Amino acid sequence: MIIVQKSAELKLMELLGIIRDPAGWQAVHFHLSDLLEQYQSEYQFKIAINLIHDLLKGYEGGIYQMVDNSIIVVCGELDKNILSKLIFQLRYLYMDDPLSYFEDGGENPDFCTTYDLRTQWQEFMDMCGRRMALLVRKNSAPERTERETANNNDALEQAARAKNSVQKGFNVLRMVSIERDLARSDIQSVMRRQPVCVVSPALSVRRVFDEMYMNIAHLRQLLKMEVDLLGNRWLFKYLTQLLDLRMLDLIKQNMVRYLESPVSLNLNVETLISGKFAEFDALVKPSAKVSVVIEVPVVDVFADINAFHMARREVQRLGYRVCLDGLSTESFLMIDREKLGVDLVKVQWNADIEADLDSKENKEIIKAVSSFGSNRVILCRCDTKEAVQYGQALGISLFQGRYIDSILTPNAKIEN
Repeated sequence: MIIVQKSAELKLMELLGIIRDPAGWQAVHFHLSDLLEQYQSEYQFKIAINLIHDLLKGYEGGIYQMVDNSIIVVCGELDKNILSKLIFQLRYLYMDDPLSYFEDGGENPDFCTTYDLRTQWQEFMDMCGRRMALLVRKNSAPERTERETANNNDALEQAARAKNSVQKGFNVLRMVSIERDLARSDIQSVMRRQPVCVVSPALSVRRVFDEMYMNIAHLRQLLKMEVDLLGNRWLFKYLTQLLDLRMLDLIKQNMVRYLESPVSLNLNVETLISGKFAEFDALVKPSAKVSVVIEVPVVDVFADINAFHMARREVQRLGYRVCLDGLSTESFLMIDREKLGVDLVKVQWNADIEADLDSKENKEIIKAVSSFGSNRVILCRCDTKEAVQYGQALGISLFQGRYIDSILTPNAKIEN
């Protein structure tokens, strides 16, 4: 699977010209040029292309980044399940953009267009031909207007550079300010613990470990931030990397206090392969590592699968367990749990699919839980007794959420 980012329109037409028999070939046009501006950085497109390449690297074909930044994938002998997984993972990567999902959670069909080239060869060729024709017309204006076009383009480019400069300057200053404030703040006050428990059929609970995390709402108040940390997932990811380092530093100051009982830590892949984590690991007693679970956000897996596997293998070699965090019931069914090599997965409670346990989706979840192991799946965000009972009906035995908190600490003054 090749990646083409220069002269992609021309290279795509060249590929189509050498395909003798379109039977078995599939194409997907991801309309990423329609994403909101905040999701159209070079870094974000690089993540998208790497995600596609990692999933399809064993296939024949190409990944083409068009001049408008939309991406077209052409692939031979592509299994339908892999095609579905590809679309799902890329849609999930841009889940915060309305191009991916509507407000009610439904999939936006404008996100991509798929083509079965055996039956839609001419339709796909026509679309590629129109794109090529537009590009040719754009680059072959009469000489008289070429200077005018160049002048207009120069003016637009200068304006864009000025705008980007102001925006980048603001962002950099803002991030420097946030980073400085984080370094000075008493981060211990925003740290929380939420238990993960085994729940019996009679709804008695036994604590297995506590998840240690930073309460973002409290953090905003502490730092007096006006910016919405959850509103921009890319900004949030950068901030979580800073918080990772603060959490590790805080734990290192008092290992006995924070690691006296089993815990889980939310850490980014970038943190796990950094020198800071190596320094932290050197201070943890080998006997304590088996009681520490590292929770990795699923978006990190999709962003760079190779980095994830490298980090996952290393932390498991060191003695920690790895939990894949942030799964929906849908993504739990889509991921390859065995190949990812994780010890645990955390799935978010979804009240929308509770009603009928005999539904196709619930039956698939029951099968997936049984295959992976009932004691390796955590149903989180369980705020009601019904959520726990639903999870138990699916075969799940590990739970986390405010309902569990209320059983263990009914008089707690701070809510997770």
